[in-house]
Amino acid sequence: MATELRQHPLSSLSFYPIHPSNPCILLYTPPPQTPPTESLESPKLIILTTWLGGSTSARIAVYCRGYQTIYPSTPILLIRTVLADITTKSFAVVQRQLEPARDYLLSVFPPSPTATPPTTRPADGALLHVFSNGGCNSALQLSRLLRTSIPSPSRTTTPPFPIPLTGLILDSCPGSPAFSKVYAAATYSLPASQPSNLLGRALLLPFIGTISSLQALGVMSSISDLRHEVSDLDTFGGAKRLYLHSAGDEVVGLEDVKASAEEIAGKGVSVRREVWGWAPHCALPVEDKERYWRVVGEFVASADSGGGRKREVRL
Repeated sequence: MATELRQHPLSSLSFYPIHPSNPCILLYTPPPQTPPTESLESPKLIILTTWLGGSTSARIAVYCRGYQTIYPSTPILLIRTVLADITTKSFAVVQRQLEPARDYLLSVFPPSPTATPPTTRPADGALLHVFSNGGCNSALQLSRLLRTSIPSPSRTTTPPFPIPLTGLILDSCPGSPAFSKVYAAATYSLPASQPSNLLGRALLLPFIGTISSLQALGVMSSISDLRHEVSDLDTFGGAKRLYLHSAGDEVVGLEDVKASAEEIAGKGVSVRREVWGWAPHCALPVEDKERYWRVVGEFVASADSGGGRKREVRL
């Protein structure tokens, strides 16, 4: 039992890898409930893509437990992100790692011969919850993989995002390419113990400096590229969006998130933005857990009012 828990830190919440090729992709399958106990209509599936420190099971568990509590009969697909996923690994490598997630999603939402419209009911689609720039990158590569795996009806263009979405939650993202912000984000992937953390911070400085230089030269994709792709309507379709972030976030600034929300709202997408006062990066429930889950529940329930078609802008 001890060995199993070391291999699968979230096994206490019934999360297990869906394929041995990638232990960072885990699935929670709820037990049968007769009768269902939800007071809210549930999404068909919840997808979580975590921040760079997303391998820290105790912090991930906060969100996993929250979703298990409010949507106890909904499966949860968890995709953890590590520093190498956005630094040393190519997009092609990251996409190969995500193939088990793609295969699972296409089994839940079989491809349609026509373009997939925005879902109008939570029970018909997936809720995609993205954390920080690391989670953004994982979600973007998953989108690319899904779109290239399904042929376009015209055979000349890439199809739009093929999975029907109840909504898209952007939690503490997207950020900016400023060195200080990128470095602060990278520190979330370091061990918690002080000696290892201090050594890791020292080693990160030249490493992040080199990465930033390569991005500035156009050799590597940058956070600016990530922000642009997040705002591309083909990436996640026209699904309504909820931006959650904090004035106390040292990694992602208020203006960065606001600008992204305003850009996508300008394209006709329904947008809601909620700002916390002092919560650290990817830790909004620490400041106000009740508000956090109330807002998430309201956002999912609002899909009944028209999916991505009815525009609501709350910036």
